[in-house]
Amino acid sequence: MGDRDARKAGVTERHIVLATVGSQGDLFPFLAVGRELVARGHRVTVGAHAIHRDAVLDAGLDFVMASGIAEPEDKAAFAARAFHPWRGPRFVVRDLAAADVAASYHALKTFCSAADAVVTTTLAFAGQMLGETLPVAWLSAVLSPSVFLSPFDPPATGIAPLDAWLRASPGRGRLLVRSVEGLTRPWTAPVRDFRRQLGLAPVGAGGDPFHRGQHGRDGVLALYSPVLGGLPPDAPANTVLTGQCRYLPGADALEPSLRSWLDAGAPPIVFTLGSAAVHAGADFLRESIAAARQLGRRAVVLTGSPALRERLALQGDDILAVDYASHGALFARAAAVVHHGGIGTTHEALRAGRPSLVVPHGFDQPDNAARVRRLGAGDVLPATRYRADRATAKLAVLLESSTIRSRTGDVARQLHEEHGARVAADTIEAAIERRRP
Repeated sequence: MGDRDARKAGVTERHIVLATVGSQGDLFPFLAVGRELVARGHRVTVGAHAIHRDAVLDAGLDFVMASGIAEPEDKAAFAARAFHPWRGPRFVVRDLAAADVAASYHALKTFCSAADAVVTTTLAFAGQMLGETLPVAWLSAVLSPSVFLSPFDPPATGIAPLDAWLRASPGRGRLLVRSVEGLTRPWTAPVRDFRRQLGLAPVGAGGDPFHRGQHGRDGVLALYSPVLGGLPPDAPANTVLTGQCRYLPGADALEPSLRSWLDAGAPPIVFTLGSAAVHAGADFLRESIAAARQLGRRAVVLTGSPALRERLALQGDDILAVDYASHGALFARAAAVVHHGGIGTTHEALRAGRPSLVVPHGFDQPDNAARVRRLGAGDVLPATRYRADRATAKLAVLLESSTIRSRTGDVARQLHEEHGARVAADTIEAAIERRRP
């Protein structure tokens, strides 16, 4: 009997539904937790948008289409709208997640009704309602520190003087919290309307499900590394900080052509905008290539698509453009990483022990960037100010600083000791047993 079969023999199979809305950064931690649960003998179904079907199935998990929104035909235009610094969050929350709540609810209801536990992310409004009302264990997941929206650890806005002022006291932090909650409350009107149709009472602070109303009754999983920040004192009492939940796809190795190029010269600078913002990244990549050449450094640029790679019209063997490469495997071969500050990419850069130049575009990215800088593991250059000369100046410091090199090594060692998926699976199992002894 193999190890996996032996573990299965000692457990009662439970069915866990993981409901997530967002990009790969919102999906991959769930895939890591899901695989750990499957290895323990449980059945796991992931409810997500159709764009994630293949990734879920490749991870060996069941998939259910939990969205009525079609995949955008023009991904560049979609990304530009979603990552607009001011209007982007409203578009994603109101026009995508909230508007999709009814279709998502009906798609998930059958699966959640037959489940033992439901785990939801911040924008999985339908999954949250099902977890709230069904006789199942309901846990929620927080993927980055800023989601707690705490006055004791206020999320960075990306405006340095304002952020310093807000962090000076919880009283100032509360001003930000109240402002954010007031600004975003209208965005979830479709969710509140749907709750009324179902006969459900208002939920959360001020009846808004977006912020504090998102947290699960039976547990909150903070699926990020404590190096980015501990739990704020006003986090829900049943919150567990798991550490990084790292998912390694089956094809985690580097392509032979990329590996050969890396072997042929000095470690390159890697430039990437992750899985979502990359579709609006032509200017970013052009400025990045110019910065690498000003520094006399080799570079790998991740384009996200063949069309964008062809638009760059590269000449010379000092720059290699590829559509995609495993971040973990590639970052380990890099001299530095320039990225958007998505939580998944941030974790991988820190785990690789490489300095980061973070170029935040929106959402939690300015806060993740500020945390990297406070760690001493990198620097920040806002997307609106990203130009080759500015990137060159900051990268020159990051590449030469022995202090930063030492600090990134310390942080990497801490991340290598974390077992977030294991801790999360333990917490889910315990919640199920509390609900169904």
